[in-house]
Amino acid sequence: MIKLSLKERREQFLFFCALFVFAVGLLSFGIFYTSNSRYEISKQELEVKISENQAFEEMVKETMPAIDSSYKQIIRFDPNVQAVFLRSDIQNQLNSIKAAYERKAADSRYKTFIQTSQLYDILFYDKQELKGNLRDVEGLKRSLDDCVISRRQLQQTISTQK
Repeated sequence: MIKLSLKERREQFLFFCALFVFAVGLLSFGIFYTSNSRYEISKQELEVKISENQAFEEMVKETMPAIDSSYKQIIRFDPNVQAVFLRSDIQNQLNSIKAAYERKAADSRYKTFIQTSQLYDILFYDKQELKGNLRDVEGLKRSLDDCVISRRQLQQTISTQK
């Protein structure tokens, strides 16, 4: 190992400290002072963003009554009533909610409209299916009761014949 004097060791230490400070400064400048910051936004971009937000809020205000009324109609809908205009009215309202999405489908915020429409469409279909299934269950219960009565009658006739 080379023996250095105290003065040479100080000079070497100061040289390495200066080199370290210079390297840290250069890296910091490269990292923090880039010319294209992803957080910078121009006034025009900010105006466009604000106008898009306002347009979305207006669209929400326009479609909320349709969303609320279609939900209420689906809840009040009775599939036993044979009124085609009720079904078509609900379908038209669901289509109007879908149309709100289709106006600006590229914006991900508008997906809430299509998701709401799909949810209500599923709810409407399930409500119709539920009523149909309940009718089928009632019919099967009546058939079971008829079978039980017929079996009892057959048992009675068989027991009387013996």
